Amino acid sequence: MSNRISSLSGCVLTVCVYLISVFPAFSQKPLPIDPVHLCSYDGSPIKGPLYEFAPSAATNQIVDHILLAVGLKPRFEVKAANVPNAAAMIYNNQRYILYSQQFVTQVNQATHTDWAAVSILAHEIGHHLNGHTLGLSGSRPSNELEADEFSGFVLRRMGATMMEAQAAMKALADEEATPTHPPKSARLEAIAVGWTRAGEKANASVIAKKYPDTTSQPEMAGNTGSAPMAPRSAPIHESQVLGKVVLDASPDKEYYLTREGQLVKIVEGTPQVVGKLSKSDDASFPFVIIGQNNRVMVLADTGILYNKNGERLGYVKEN
Repeated sequence: MSNRISSLSGCVLTVCVYLISVFPAFSQKPLPIDPVHLCSYDGSPIKGPLYEFAPSAATNQIVDHILLAVGLKPRFEVKAANVPNAAAMIYNNQRYILYSQQFVTQVNQATHTDWAAVSILAHEIGHHLNGHTLGLSGSRPSNELEADEFSGFVLRRMGATMMEAQAAMKALADEEATPTHPPKSARLEAIAVGWTRAGEKANASVIAKKYPDTTSQPEMAGNTGSAPMAPRSAPIHESQVLGKVVLDASPDKEYYLTREGQLVKIVEGTPQVVGKLSKSDDASFPFVIIGQNNRVMVLADTGILYNKNGERLGYVKEN
């Protein structure tokens, strides 16, 4: 009998050693972090010592898809942790996204959509990409709205409807503002703005590709190989100006759209025609600007300018 017990004990010990060697990911590690330096999803207080756990394969896959949608590579680690929902942070010069696996499962069940978890993770990624975690102030209303807008943008690029992109926020956000987080209405609006902007980018690309375009560079000023700019016969009078064009790549240079349908650049005080304005067949993108070397810019009804790749080039200010 004692031999059988001894044999059984040896088998149990062998199994235990095997399990420990095969499943090391189940171990947890303490995170000696001051919670005040975290950017959390809804402002819920983080209490007690933090512990990190290995993330699920599904969560890693979601993060990969989010980054793929915006063409970026991961420069942070994702960890499951005993946080109330999700948070972005930097510790020892390493960027982290912490999330509660229990919370993610519950919010997906409550909202009846897996997009809820995607939007929460996208929000935290937005904190890192917008540089919010570089400071020591933690969550702030303006930062939260920027991360919300990024979340809406990414989810539209991934195929979510606006309702799906807003599902988690509708279920979790506070109706009233707090010192660290805006009210639910503002956060839903930020998601809607990002979601809409992602659609503009895609549609602008489709429209611009209808026109020949030899380059996507926004600058329209006499680059090598370009045709010479045509001087105007007279200065521009204020009454002739439809709006001022501000290019993101060269905001200090003066460009104007005229009522004659011309894009004019001011060079040493002299107006020179560098492009023409044409109507498109899309109400959301009513005009196309064709510049030298057939460079194409699409003008959205919001005043934003895009190139053929759907990338923002600048905007038009009404005169």
